[in-house]
Order: sequence, then structure tokens, then C-alpha cells
Amino acid sequence: MQRIYIEPSDARRSTTPDDGTPNEQNPDGIAPRARRRDKAKRDSRKLGMFCIQLAFLAGVCYVGNAVSASLPIAIPGNICSMAILLVLLISGIIAEEKIALISNFLLKYMPFFFIPAGVTILTSLPLIEGRIPQFLLVCLLTTVIVFLATSITVVLVTRLQKYVHAKRAGRDARLAAVFTLKGDPRVAQDTPADTTREGA
Repeated sequence: MQRIYIEPSDARRSTTPDDGTPNEQNPDGIAPRARRRDKAKRDSRKLGMFCIQLAFLAGVCYVGNAVSASLPIAIPGNICSMAILLVLLISGIIAEEKIALISNFLLKYMPFFFIPAGVTILTSLPLIEGRIPQFLLVCLLTTVIVFLATSITVVLVTRLQKYVHAKRAGRDARLAAVFTLKGDPRVAQDTPADTTREGA
């Protein structure tokens, strides 16, 4: 029988050396070990920042619960915690970038945190068995109210941030113009005066 020899292709013969020699598979000349080492450093640094930001949010929640317990009126601790965090962000004590990692993580997996509430409702079905229509009506109304309150709060906080940034920049911005809807005739009357003042 005649033996047939098949020469291996260039793709099989080409290997990536560990010394960082540039080739087709490693054009930047970085050794795979160094690349893995850099990736491990970045991941460890990211994990450390994640833990620090998580500890910060846990501390804010702890302070909010302590404030809620000391108030004469019944206000949930999570509401106090969000108010404290809002004050820290608006005042500039904490920058948004400092808690961006944990915030993006919580927003990404937010539906996961609704599972305990759903399980609690399922276990409490005997208590609301005869009042399901009223329960659904309350859920619908509260959902609409939460949407409206959230949108109004976002608009007001955005305008408040614009006002704070304008004051920090040394501009003579008026509080009424910031909190007035766009297209209001009062804003149109104040605009030329503000422009003339800035030009002067």
C-alpha cells in the first residue's frame, strides 16, 4: 500500500508563543500570561470597588433605619435612606461615579428583588381571598401614583441640579426660570435680560 502524507496547514502549525512575540494571532505582542495577569488585576480591582460601594450603600441604609427609628412619625427606613443618598448626591459630597458600579448592578437585577414580595403575596392569598377586586384596584391606583410621583420628582431634581450647577459656575440664574416649564412666556421675557447681563 502506498502511504499518503498530508502536510499540516499553516493554521495548525502557527502557535502563539508565551514570550510576547508579535504574530498573526498576537498582533500587539502581549504575552498571554501577561494578558491574563492584567485581566485578573482589573477584575480584582473591580470586585474591590464593588464591595466598597456595596458597603457604602449598606451604611446609608443603616443610618436611614436609625433616623427612621428616632423620628416621631412613622417613616420607612428605606425612604430615609434614599433621602440621605439624594442629599449626598445633590450636595456633591458623593459623586455619581463613586456608586455607579453597584447602582448599575442593582438596576440590572432589580426584578430579582421583587421575588420575595411576590412569594409573600402568594402565601397571604387566604387573607385577601374575598377582597381580590379591591386589592387589584389598590395595586392599579398605587402603580399610577408611583409613576406620576417618580416622574415629577425626576423633573424637579433635574431642575434643581441645573440650578446648583449654575450657581457653582457663578452665573446669575434665577430660581423661577429653572422651575418653570419650557415655553412659559415668563421665561421668554427673562431670557433677553439674562443674555444681556451675561454679555456685559
